[in-house]
Amino acid sequence: MEFTNYKCPVCNEQFNKDDDIVVCPECGAPHHRDCYDELKHCFYEDKHSDDFLFEHLHGNSQNNENVNNNEESITCPNCKYENPKATFYCNKCGYPLNEQDRNNYANQNAQQTFNSQQTYNQNIPPFGFGGAGMPSAFDPMAGLKNDQPIAENVNAGEMAKFVGKNTFYFLRIFNNIKTQGNSKFNFAAFIFSGIYFLYRKMIGLGIIFSFLYIALTVGEMFIQLLPEYQSLISSVLNMQNGSLYTFSLSSQLSTNELLFLYSPFVFSALKGVLMIVCGLIANRSYYKHCTKKINEIKNKNEHENLNKALETGGGVNLPLAVCIAITYMIITYIPLFL
Repeated sequence: MEFTNYKCPVCNEQFNKDDDIVVCPECGAPHHRDCYDELKHCFYEDKHSDDFLFEHLHGNSQNNENVNNNEESITCPNCKYENPKATFYCNKCGYPLNEQDRNNYANQNAQQTFNSQQTYNQNIPPFGFGGAGMPSAFDPMAGLKNDQPIAENVNAGEMAKFVGKNTFYFLRIFNNIKTQGNSKFNFAAFIFSGIYFLYRKMIGLGIIFSFLYIALTVGEMFIQLLPEYQSLISSVLNMQNGSLYTFSLSSQLSTNELLFLYSPFVFSALKGVLMIVCGLIANRSYYKHCTKKINEIKNKNEHENLNKALETGGGVNLPLAVCIAITYMIITYIPLFL
């Protein structure tokens, strides 16, 4: 029998797949072996005389609204998902299914929200760590509740599952976009440009920005390596006694020569503009990407497979980002050895 959906009644910790579990022969209640040995008897021993069975624990609860008519499953009050009987937490959203745990859950969320409002620094860096004002107990949900809407047909819990890395930073940004329409400049996207979009699995934008950045880099390098350009630079330096700025070049060079001379700087400036655009649009683009992909996944997957599908479909693609970064480096540094 699978016990990972239940908690040990002694230590109140949910069972893991590899835990050493002892099952009471009288009522069928599972315990951690260490907990059972320490207690030296079943946690529910005092109820054995009443024909108590562990599987009836939730069926006899006063919260009968959570039990369906067949008394074979428990309906989650949060998402209405039907869970197996005697389950402590909803298999879909993780919401507590008994009254005591539900009260503890509500109190913890209220305290986390209060702490986030009092102590979290609004100026969180793009990778979601470091900086003054960070709380000692780091909250990856950024003070949001799992079922709190954060996008169209998407709640914070689903968004956190899909984002995977740096959820604290992105949940705060996404919540601001939804509630206030405000975003922030993404310095990671500014520095890494197309690499950042590919890392976050925004393949279309990643390919476009990577292609543009590489094309501008190649154009800049190609012009600088042309013999005609090297000859023009030498001529200008000779005229200027080693400097490009001692007097107006327009009086010594034709318009075509001036354009040719400064064309690499134009390519470099265009790369700078491209980097700024990446930083400006990254967060909003990622918000739209996440919302679209999550809704597609939810439409294609059953409740049982949703969490796994969100984790697989989201997250990051580090190998692809590293490959593009190596390509950047090759294009940038190889001409220096030619």
